[in-house]
Amino acid sequence: MKKIAFILSFFCTVAIYAQQEKEVRNNLIIGTSDEQGYLNIKNRLIVPETSIVFNLGYIIPVISNDLINKSFWDKGIGNGIEFSVDYRKQFYKKEIKDGHVFSTPKSLAAGAGLGFTYLNKSAKFQSFSEVLNNYTDVDGNLCNVNIDYRNVEESFSLTYVDIPLYVEFGKLEQTKTSLFLKLGLKSSFLISKKFTGEGNYTSTGYYPEWAVTLHDVPVLDYHTDKNSYENAEYKLSPFVLWGTVAGGINFPFSSLNKNQLSEWILRFGAKMDYSLTPVSKALPEAIFSGSEYRLNQSNILGGESRIFSVGFSLGLIYCF
Repeated sequence: MKKIAFILSFFCTVAIYAQQEKEVRNNLIIGTSDEQGYLNIKNRLIVPETSIVFNLGYIIPVISNDLINKSFWDKGIGNGIEFSVDYRKQFYKKEIKDGHVFSTPKSLAAGAGLGFTYLNKSAKFQSFSEVLNNYTDVDGNLCNVNIDYRNVEESFSLTYVDIPLYVEFGKLEQTKTSLFLKLGLKSSFLISKKFTGEGNYTSTGYYPEWAVTLHDVPVLDYHTDKNSYENAEYKLSPFVLWGTVAGGINFPFSSLNKNQLSEWILRFGAKMDYSLTPVSKALPEAIFSGSEYRLNQSNILGGESRIFSVGFSLGLIYCF
């Protein structure tokens, strides 16, 4: 909480400072006058040095790990929501023409922000069977284990607090539409999690040495119609680093016909995120070592899971 309070205080201070700078720099306007000598916004390049960006996005997460990638799983589409408030700074360069100093905007900006990400995902299958040959049971005897799984479904939801950092290519013009491309990193801190699993299994052991099949021997993990998720285990990473790419178009609210300059710009974009560090961590072997499906564990969050997400975003930009 102290970190979040510090970050919020920092952005409030930056916003107040940027508002004061607005009076001094007045958006670094470059333009020409009309026949009456008045500046006309149609003929002016107006690119704000500083701005605040409000982003709201919808994403579709795709999770990948060695367990959930097995062919018998039916992975759902999943959903996610992202929201952030960013401070954006456009870079300028100074030029001297006819003894006068002009500041002109570069096609480069940088930004940082604070936000959150919520995402959920599910996976299921109706039935799957596997045989573990030459399996050693808890008593040290060799056997062949037969396992039948039925009506298995897993789902999870995760919520993160995010700190995005990015560079942006393009000029954020207040008098005409413009394009942008963003490349960045996003640091995410896990603040809430939820996992559910349901399904049943039946396991038996065949012992070739005695030509017998054992049923319903709990001490050897042989059960009939047993819950697959009793005290299910999973291990999540408290911190995830993402690589992000986004691009789109900006629509200013300025009215050229009325010669009115608006401080607000609407932004539409598409984006992609990929977890550079794993979302979850590997656990020890499950009840039956070497099985493709792991009992009493989260398979959808098994191993070192990575998430790739695609989506679109809607932004509202306030220019200082």
